[in-house]
Amino acid sequence: MWSLYRVAGPLDTPGRDLTHYQSCHRRHGHDGHRLDEWPDEWVVIADHSADPFIADTATAGTRVGIAIHGAGSWKPYWVAPTPADFVTLLTCFTEAYVVERANRSDDEDDYEIWPPAYHERLAALLRDHAPGVDAATFLDYLRQ
Repeated sequence: MWSLYRVAGPLDTPGRDLTHYQSCHRRHGHDGHRLDEWPDEWVVIADHSADPFIADTATAGTRVGIAIHGAGSWKPYWVAPTPADFVTLLTCFTEAYVVERANRSDDEDDYEIWPPAYHERLAALLRDHAPGVDAATFLDYLRQ
């Protein structure tokens, strides 16, 4: 996993490092004290709208999941068995987003509501290109 991280870097914002992503998860964002509810083996590798992408270093292959912030406890959606599978998932997610965005009319600017065609396209891409990914779980996360 670490060789992938050195090549790809953080998945969303250049210039951030792993230490930055641990803030507010492993460590308190203001005073830096250790947060007991965050397992030592979980490493935040990126985030999206404050939802952490977690690499579970205690599992064979280092599975990757996404947890929803503000839910009261951390219950990740384990979506990929390895970081490489997770990168493939993100590639499929991006492709589905770009194609569906291009197919939407200008009066359909609500980015939060995606038509069934988007989810169908994403599911097909994951099935064809990321067989190790738990597509159903990832789609459940997206519908939250």
